[in-house]
Amino acid sequence: MKNTGANKGALILPNGNQWEIVATSTLDNSGVEWAIDLSSAKLDENSGILPLNIVDCVKNLLKPVIVRDLAQQSDWDSDSYILKYQPQSLLCWPILDRGNLVGILYLENRLTAKVFTRDRLQLLNLLCSQAAICLQNALLYKKYQDYNLQLERSLVKISRTEAQLADQKKMLQAILDVAPIWIWMVNPSGKVQFVNKTISQDVGVPLSDFLAVDHYKDILGENAAGCLVSDAACLAQDLPHYSSEILRLVDGKLHDLEITKVQLKNSHGETIGIIGLGVDATERKRAAELLQEQNQQLEGTLKNLQQAQLQIVQSEKMSALGNLVAGVAHEINNPIGFISGNLSEGKRSLEDVIEHLELYRSGASQSEIADHAEEIDLDYLLEDLPKMIDSMQLGCERICSISNSLRTFSRGDKDYKVPFNIHEGIDSAILILKHRLKANEHRPQIEVITKYGNLPKIECFPGQLNQVFMNLLANAIDALEESNIGRTFSEITANPNRITICTDIVGERYIKIKIADNGTGIKEEFKQQIFDHLFTTKGVGKGTGLGLAIVHQIAVEKHGGSIEVNGEPGVGTEFAIVLPVKG
Repeated sequence: MKNTGANKGALILPNGNQWEIVATSTLDNSGVEWAIDLSSAKLDENSGILPLNIVDCVKNLLKPVIVRDLAQQSDWDSDSYILKYQPQSLLCWPILDRGNLVGILYLENRLTAKVFTRDRLQLLNLLCSQAAICLQNALLYKKYQDYNLQLERSLVKISRTEAQLADQKKMLQAILDVAPIWIWMVNPSGKVQFVNKTISQDVGVPLSDFLAVDHYKDILGENAAGCLVSDAACLAQDLPHYSSEILRLVDGKLHDLEITKVQLKNSHGETIGIIGLGVDATERKRAAELLQEQNQQLEGTLKNLQQAQLQIVQSEKMSALGNLVAGVAHEINNPIGFISGNLSEGKRSLEDVIEHLELYRSGASQSEIADHAEEIDLDYLLEDLPKMIDSMQLGCERICSISNSLRTFSRGDKDYKVPFNIHEGIDSAILILKHRLKANEHRPQIEVITKYGNLPKIECFPGQLNQVFMNLLANAIDALEESNIGRTFSEITANPNRITICTDIVGERYIKIKIADNGTGIKEEFKQQIFDHLFTTKGVGKGTGLGLAIVHQIAVEKHGGSIEVNGEPGVGTEFAIVLPVKG
């Protein structure tokens, strides 16, 4: 660098598709040359080391760029490196080998202008020509070294691959030998190429004997007949061939084998053999037969259970019908008895009045008419007869009310939901169960408190919801009667039996119905299964376990609502039902 007049230089060489700075140095004031450390060798990341615009110009045009005096040449003023360091002289020279760019030499002198004289340029030209030859030779040598290194690596890789293949072959052989299925391979002529140990053990023939014979039929004997047929079928098609074959094995028993065979082809698509897989399905088929027998037994058991369930459901229906009939009969009996008694008395009173009127028609004397009026107490009859008629009319209205409630409760559902007033359904259920609410010799009357909210009609199946109300109210009465066991009449009067029914609207889309009692309550462990099918907390013969299961099915599954139970022993139980307004 001293002979060129420069105090900084750099050598740029290609590396694949990019250019790199392979060497750069500078002279200090004492003439000592120092190498410049670079954070990156990439050319495009060193705009602070070289004027990249000038280097790119040389790369593209393959001609040198020489700036003898920067003050007199302003062509490169836009380069960031030139603007920053202001080198007075610089030279960027392409190193060419037979017209091909193999490198770039960059020199500069930041202090002195016109250092690159004609003599020095001639020297640089000669040096660059020699450098091009050296670089080309170095490149060829490097390629040779790289090729040798790559060859050595390939040989090592091949050796490793061969060792890995040998290990994998041993591993595969071990896996195939311990597999509990038959695995084999034969060529198209039937000569065995491979069998695993499972076949050898099941057939009772050493592996070496299989490989020694020209055809496997020499080993299998009469067992080979079915195998030969499936081999021919496999070779006649490209798809896997499935078959079932029966072979007598070393244990002397016949075994059912499920066989899968597929053609093995080389890279040219030519068939070079058959690979077979066989599974001993004897035990599985026996298990399937046993399972079929068990299924038949289970079907019989299921039919018996269904019949028993049908009887339980019928019993529940009869129980509900009994409540319904008893309630209706009890409620109708009072007004009918009242009407019947008034009819007898009214008939006698009417006969007396008619007899009195006949005296007027027959022209009887005033004294006879007066005597008769006094005899039948006409004034009392005229006052009492309208009252009897009014009371009979009231009885008839009561019967009509009961009839309407019965019709509301027992109305048949359509196959679609209809608008329904929930309060009418609750009231009808209370009326039907009223005979169970009345006082008797053991307890006072059960109080029923209704706190109805302003509910809209909801879209539902009314008959089903009436069944829900009937079941919950009947359960509440049962719980109250159970809580009365062991209590005196006066104790019950002090803390009377009570059923509270509250309704309210929840938001705009739902309504809530709460039916609570102050009976025996419910244990915490029963809450999770209270709605389960056939679960009951009542004694033997007192409950079927269907009532609350039906309630849950109607409220949740049929109407898309929810139901939950709350309560504690000795305090009472509350059922809360939430139903959508729109079905």
